[in-house]
Amino acid sequence: MELIQWAFWVLAATAAGGLLFGLLLAMRARYPSWFGLAHGVLGFAGLIMLGYTLYTAGPDTAIPQTGYWAMALLGAAFLGGALFFGVVFRQAKPRWVIMTHGGLALAGVAMLYFSAY
Repeated sequence: MELIQWAFWVLAATAAGGLLFGLLLAMRARYPSWFGLAHGVLGFAGLIMLGYTLYTAGPDTAIPQTGYWAMALLGAAFLGGALFFGVVFRQAKPRWVIMTHGGLALAGVAMLYFSAY
């Protein structure tokens, strides 16, 4: 398995955790205090892995353009999540922010899938 495929699976696991996190917030259920931080750290690790993969790809490596678009979308989702959930909306998390963050991340993971496989 190539490194871009590992990055996809790390980011897919992060997206699954984010879906669980969003469902817990929608149900107003209690969740561990470290859950949001773990979601962000795992997403950051996948983003770094993807960036390293794209940066170190040699000239003979065929990485589709969607890999770079996936990096842009996932980077925007990460920065938006860190800014909105870590700084602006620490207590009350509006649904439009959750949906925008998740939508950007889902689009990025879908593009990464087509780039990795």
